[in-house]
Amino acid sequence: MTVLQIDLETYSSVDLKKCGVYRYVEAPDFEILLFGYAYDDDPVTVVDLTAFEDLPERVLRDLTDPTVMKTAFNANFERTAIARHFGIECDPLQWRCTAVHTLALGLPGYLEGVAEVLKLPVKKDGRGKALIKYFSEPCKPTKANGGRTRNYPHHDPEKWQQYIEYNRQDVVVEREVRRKLARFPVPAHEWKLWALDQRINDRGVRLDPELVRQAIACDEQYEARLIEEAKELTGLDNPNSLTQLKEWLADRGLETPDGLSKEFMPALLDAAPDDETRRVLELRQEMSKTSVDKYNAMQRSICADDRARGLLQFCGANRTWRWAGRLIQVQNLPQNKIEDLALARETLRSGDFDLLEMLFGAPPFVLSQLIRTAFIPSPGCRFIVSDFSAIEARVIAWLADEHWVLDVFRGHGKIYEATAAQMFKVPLETIVKGHSNYELRAKGKVATLACIAEGQMVLTHVGLVPIEKVTIGHLLWDGEEWVPHDGVIDRGEKEVFDYDGLTATADHIVWIEGESRPVRFDYAAASGARLLQSGDGRDPIRVGSDHQFREALEAWVEGPNGADAVHLLRDGAMDSLLQLEAREVTGVPGVFTASEDSDLAGSSADRSKATLRESERSAVPQLRRPGDTVQLPVGIGSGPVGDRQSWPSGASYGDRSREQRRPLRAGESPLGDTEGAMRESENHGTGRMESRRVALCADGSGAEARSGNDTRANHRGSEVGGVRTTEELAGNRRKARVYDILNAGPRNRFTVSGRLVHNCGYQGGPNALIAMGALKSGIPEDELPALVKQWREANPNIVKLWYAAEDAAVTAVREKTTVKLAHGVQYRYAPGVLFADLPSGRSLAYVNPRIKPDPKFGKDGLVFDGMDQVKKKWMSHRTYGGRLVENLVQAIARDCLAESLTRLDEEGYKIAMHVHDEVVLDVPIGAGSLEHVTAVMGRQIDWAPGLPLSAAAFECDFYQKD
Repeated sequence: MTVLQIDLETYSSVDLKKCGVYRYVEAPDFEILLFGYAYDDDPVTVVDLTAFEDLPERVLRDLTDPTVMKTAFNANFERTAIARHFGIECDPLQWRCTAVHTLALGLPGYLEGVAEVLKLPVKKDGRGKALIKYFSEPCKPTKANGGRTRNYPHHDPEKWQQYIEYNRQDVVVEREVRRKLARFPVPAHEWKLWALDQRINDRGVRLDPELVRQAIACDEQYEARLIEEAKELTGLDNPNSLTQLKEWLADRGLETPDGLSKEFMPALLDAAPDDETRRVLELRQEMSKTSVDKYNAMQRSICADDRARGLLQFCGANRTWRWAGRLIQVQNLPQNKIEDLALARETLRSGDFDLLEMLFGAPPFVLSQLIRTAFIPSPGCRFIVSDFSAIEARVIAWLADEHWVLDVFRGHGKIYEATAAQMFKVPLETIVKGHSNYELRAKGKVATLACIAEGQMVLTHVGLVPIEKVTIGHLLWDGEEWVPHDGVIDRGEKEVFDYDGLTATADHIVWIEGESRPVRFDYAAASGARLLQSGDGRDPIRVGSDHQFREALEAWVEGPNGADAVHLLRDGAMDSLLQLEAREVTGVPGVFTASEDSDLAGSSADRSKATLRESERSAVPQLRRPGDTVQLPVGIGSGPVGDRQSWPSGASYGDRSREQRRPLRAGESPLGDTEGAMRESENHGTGRMESRRVALCADGSGAEARSGNDTRANHRGSEVGGVRTTEELAGNRRKARVYDILNAGPRNRFTVSGRLVHNCGYQGGPNALIAMGALKSGIPEDELPALVKQWREANPNIVKLWYAAEDAAVTAVREKTTVKLAHGVQYRYAPGVLFADLPSGRSLAYVNPRIKPDPKFGKDGLVFDGMDQVKKKWMSHRTYGGRLVENLVQAIARDCLAESLTRLDEEGYKIAMHVHDEVVLDVPIGAGSLEHVTAVMGRQIDWAPGLPLSAAAFECDFYQKD
C-alpha cells in the first residue's frame, strides 16, 4: 500500500496545549501554513499555502483514498487540522500514528526524544520551538513591531525559509522513525481500536456551559470574600502574595522557611501563636484549593457545539497501553457524595451562591463535588455508565490459575470471606457477623483495600509528587533515609476518609505518636492519636527496634522550680518529652525531626534536672526566637510545663469537665474493627485524658498556650486529639481513586502528606499481613512470617506467578530466547527489546533490557530503559516479579476494556468517554438498556477462556458516581 507521510505547520490564536486541537482549529484565524509530505521513499515536498501555492490534486485526492495510508507523528493533529482546513472527512482507519507506535514500544512520545533514543542518523531541527513561537502563535504588540499581533512570512523571510526547512525535516525524521520500528509492528486489531478511539475523541462529550460559567463565578466570589477578610486581618495590600504574607507571619513570631504549601499547613496551624494568625493561615489554605481548575479547563476546551473533544490519549500509559487523560483529565475526577446532586447543580446554575453554601457547605467542597455533573448527555439522550467489577483481581486469579478464587467470582463473590476461609482452614459459612471467626474476614483482604487517596503528596528526592505520579525513578523518604521502591499500585476506587492531614482507606497502616507498632488508620482516627510526622527529608528520625524514639536528648527543659516534673509527660508522644520512673528521658523528636545533631536534641539525662540549650543546628532559632513558643501536647493527667510551678503527681489541670475527657472504649471503633485497641491502661488508672497544648518558650520559661475551654482549641480538638463519634467519622467518608507503593525500602515505609505510613507490600510479606489488620488484632510482629506462609499456602499459584514471571523475563534476556508462562503469556527477547506477549495478541515492550545485580535482594535483576513520567527523562528502571505481574494484569484488564469498547460500538452504542474500567455511553432515551450493556461487557472473551467478567451499570441525566 502506498504511504503518504504528512507534517503540518499551522496558525491559530487559540493555545493548542491548553485548549486542545479541536478548539484550536475552530478559531476563525486558524489556517495551515505549510504542508510537508512525501510518498514512500520519494523526496519531501513542502507546499507553502501562505504563498497561494495549491496542494497537488493527487495529494488532495489521496487524503480520502482508502488505498493510500496516511501517516504522521501524532496523527490526531494532522487529521483534525486537514479536515477543518479542507472541509473533508479524514477517516482514522486510513491513518497511522507514528507516535502511538513509539509509545507502544515503550519509547518517548515526542519526535525529538524518540529520534535521540533510536540514535537515528537524522535529527529534528532544534530551531523549531522558536520558529513555531514566531510564526504559529500570536505575538505581543510593541512599538518595534508596529503593534501587530501576528508575524507573517514577509516580516522575516530568512526565518520563514528556516521554517520551511524545519517542516521538511520533520517529515524526514518521522519516516525514519517508522522505518526503524517496522520490524516491531503494531497488531492490526490495535489500529482498529485506535480508529475507534479517534472517533470517540472526534465525537467528544457534551458539557453544561452554564454550570461551568457559574462554577467559575462562584469560586471568584468566594475567593474575593476570603481575600477581603485576609486584608482586614493583616492590613496587607495583597495577602495572596507569598512574600508579603511570610513577612507578616514573621512579625507575628511565626517563621516559615519551608513555604506555605499545603503539606506544611498542619504544622503551621499548630504553631500559630494566636487565633488571628491561625485564621490567616486557614484563609491561605482555603484560597490555595484548586476546585475550579477543571472548570477552567472545560471553559478553555469546550467547542462551539458545547462538546469537549480530545480528552483521551491512546496508549498514554506506554508500559501497559492504558488510556491517559488530557485537557480536563477525566481519569482524575473528584468523587461526588452530596446526596441531592440535582438540587446542588441547579442551585449553582441559578447563580444563588449564598443558598448553595447554606445548603451544601463551603464552595470549594461543593464545586469539587459537582465537577462530574458538568458532563451531560446529548439532547434526547441519557448516560448509561457501566464498569467492570474487581477486574484486576479476576485477571490475576485467571492468569495464575488460582481456581478457588475464580470459583468465588463465578459464584457468591465474597472474596474476602473466601480468602480468610482458605487461609485459616475454617468453613466459609462461619465467617459471618456474630461468629468468632468473623474477625478473620479482615485478614482475608490481603492488602487489597489499604491505600492512599489520589492526590496525596509523597516526599521524593526531587520534591513532593502526587502518589499516582510516583515512578520507580523516585527515591522515597522512609523517616531515616532515601530508599528505592518497586512502583505504584492502582487499587481502583475505595472508601476513604480524612484525618490529621492524611486521606486514606480505613485499613491503611500508619505510625502514630505513643505507639510501639504501626496501627490501622481508623484506629488512629478513632483514638484521636496524632499521626507521626517524618520531617522534611533532610534529617532522619530515629526509630528503634520497637519503633520508639531512642536517640539521646541534647537539649533539656529546666524551669526554676519545675524541671523535676518532666517525667510526667506522656510516654511516646511525637512532640513531647519522655521519662517514666527510673527510665532515661529519650527524646524530643517531633517538632521537626530528631537526629544525632537535631533541632531539639542533646545527651541523655536523669529525671531530676535538664537544661535547655541551643542545638548546633540553626533551624530552631530561625523558627522559634527567644520568647516565642513551641507547642507540646501533654497527657496522662499532666499539666503544663509551668512557669515556676511544680506538678504534683496525678494532678489534673485546665477547666474541662470530666465529660470532655477522652472516654475509654471497647469493642468496634466507629470506622472498623478495633476491638481492644482503646482499653483502659492498667498502668494509668485515670485513663488517657484529652491532650492539652502547652507553650514551651525558647528561653526556658513556660506558659499555657490556650485555656482548656478555648472555643477554637476545642473545635480543633475534635479534629485531632479526641475520640470521634460514629456520626463524625461516617460523615467524613467518601470514595476516591487510591494507590499504594510497593516495597518502599527495607523498612516498608514512606512519607505521604508529611506523615509516615507503611506500604502494603506486594508479594505477600509481613507488611501485607500488617495491612490486613494483624497488628490491630494483637498478633506479635514476630509471628507474622507464619501468617505469610498461611496466605501463600492459600494462594500458591499467585505466589508462583510472581517468581515465574521474573524468572521467565530474566531467562529470556540472559539466554536471548522465549520463555512461556500460561494463557498465551510469554517473555520473548528480540535485539534491544524484551517483549511480554499477551493473550490478546499484542505485546508489552521493555527497551534495552539487561541483567544487573540487585543489591536490595542479593540476586540478579532485570533493568530496562524508559520514560520517567514525572521527570520526563529517558532513564533506567529496575523491575522485579511483582511489578512484571502488575504490568501483565493491568495490560490484560485494559484489553478487556478495549474488547468491551469494540463490542459496544458494534452494538450501536455511542461512547462519550471511558474512565479506567468504566464506560460512559450517550444513549437515546428509549434505546438500549442496562441489562444489555452489562451483558455485552460480561460476555466471554475469545482470547481469555475461563476469565469470569462481570459489570454493573446505572443511568443518569448527568455524569456521576453511583
